[in-house]
Amino acid sequence: MTNFQRVAKWHQACGKTPNVQNLSVGVGVDLEEFSEYLRCLRVDSDGWQRVLERATVDLQDLATEIKKGKRIAHIPNHLRVEALDALCDREVTGNGVAFLAGINKDGADTAVLAANDAKLVDGKPVILPGGKIGKPPGWTPPSLAPFV
Repeated sequence: MTNFQRVAKWHQACGKTPNVQNLSVGVGVDLEEFSEYLRCLRVDSDGWQRVLERATVDLQDLATEIKKGKRIAHIPNHLRVEALDALCDREVTGNGVAFLAGINKDGADTAVLAANDAKLVDGKPVILPGGKIGKPPGWTPPSLAPFV
């Protein structure tokens, strides 16, 4: 099963179907993860480092607004092909960055997806107040150190 298929199956198990609200939350989560990645980057210029840090803060703030439902994000129909191209390109370039950094991304992907699957109890998500998918007692995040 591909990573996409595993993630789609997980969303389905959590009752997430393609609709405007779920897409918006997904965009917010994606922006949040991208912001986490940006916080790990360093630039060899103080001025550009500050630009990167400001952009990171702004993206994180937007991600929070979207995830909380205060803002709605969507992909207009006329931009879906371009959005798909960008999503695919991000996956390719992200894997390229991992390779160039000497990171075992395949192993890390497997560990992250297994940890995500472990959030389901008997195939069902733990739903927290407000509808957020939670982590069951005893859940632990994946250790990614062996893949670096």
